[in-house]
Amino acid sequence: MNKKGFTLLELLVVVLIIGILASIALPQYQMAVTKAKVASILPIMRRWKDALQEYKLQHGSYCIDIANGDCPDGSTLGANWPSDWEYENNACGDNTVCKNDYWSCMSNEEGTGYVYCWHVIDDDNSFQITMFQPDDPYYENVAGMTTCGSEGTEGEKVCKALGGKLLEDVSALTETVYKLN
Repeated sequence: MNKKGFTLLELLVVVLIIGILASIALPQYQMAVTKAKVASILPIMRRWKDALQEYKLQHGSYCIDIANGDCPDGSTLGANWPSDWEYENNACGDNTVCKNDYWSCMSNEEGTGYVYCWHVIDDDNSFQITMFQPDDPYYENVAGMTTCGSEGTEGEKVCKALGGKLLEDVSALTETVYKLN
């Protein structure tokens, strides 16, 4: 009798090989998705940063009076967050603070013109992207840079995957910081 088919051992070997390949490919896929989400925020942040820089060139300051909260909003700057984002469960409108299900972002909160977005992976891991203006008075050691700060190993993996170079002298900042540009 000549029976055709696969033995149980052959099937187990194939399943094992597929499992090994999947365990290698899944983390790479997840990092590719994360990199795409991070890359998608950079043009939005750059638009805010450039709008704030243009405002400062026209008015001499990033805010008219920061003590009284007299800083430009999105419509004044000609920049805004995506329309499907929200601020305190409402559409962002002209707010300088906004978020979606992945990012939380703010711009010019200290009147220095910086734009800051962050994502919390879990209790021990997060990463943030910050675009500093060239004349930032508080963070002179990273002025003009786009940085990726991280807390935890997963956050560091994201920053490194973006091509970040570790910065040694960032004493004004508390997390591990990578230069992206």
